[in-house]
Amino acid sequence: MRTGGLEMPDGERPEQLPSEVVEALQGLRRGEELTSALRPFTSAPGHLHRSWVPVTADRLRLLTGSAPVRLPGRLTTGQREVLAVPGRDGEPTLDVDQDGREVTALFAAFYLPRQLDWRQASRSSVLRSDVTALYVQEADDRPWPLSMVHRRQHLDVDGSLVLAQAGGDCTVVEVGGTAVGVQADRSGAVSVGWSVPRSAEGADRRWNVTMLTRRSAVDAVQLARDAG
Repeated sequence: MRTGGLEMPDGERPEQLPSEVVEALQGLRRGEELTSALRPFTSAPGHLHRSWVPVTADRLRLLTGSAPVRLPGRLTTGQREVLAVPGRDGEPTLDVDQDGREVTALFAAFYLPRQLDWRQASRSSVLRSDVTALYVQEADDRPWPLSMVHRRQHLDVDGSLVLAQAGGDCTVVEVGGTAVGVQADRSGAVSVGWSVPRSAEGADRRWNVTMLTRRSAVDAVQLARDAG
């Protein structure tokens, strides 16, 4: 069964977004900030902000110390998942904790069409292809999700970000008690940012998540909500 652009099993319906959130997202005007920030001729081509090395889910769990943030299988019908950590030439670039164990504070989950080879995907762009990317990093002192927004202008005199007014390309909405940043790009891509606890026991430690996908802003936020 298809509901709101998402594939759902029979008998299961996603909880719909509040009407005021839908209205705010539908009012976004697509800009060119993501295209500018992620343009292919930079040193970080396309949607791959850096070089990535695929890893298994078990290894990623060991490297992060928690279950990795990812999209449930029911939301990725017809796609395959690639979990990855920063690296170069096929070798991961990892940190080492005080006990000498390899760890990472940054990882990604890519959702690719099944026929798209990983090497091809790593040279393509989420701005132009049917790829959804989750970039997950350990939360720091930056204001989140405001700092996930790409902007070359509209800064206040103190350098802080001024959110777009009606008709702008970015906004922050509240969904289920969570602040969600959204930015729409003229390329057809949408960037969505939110924060989640690293584990049920350690609510003070959080992951900041940025999702890039080619969907409407409403469908993108609905996807993030359904993923938890």
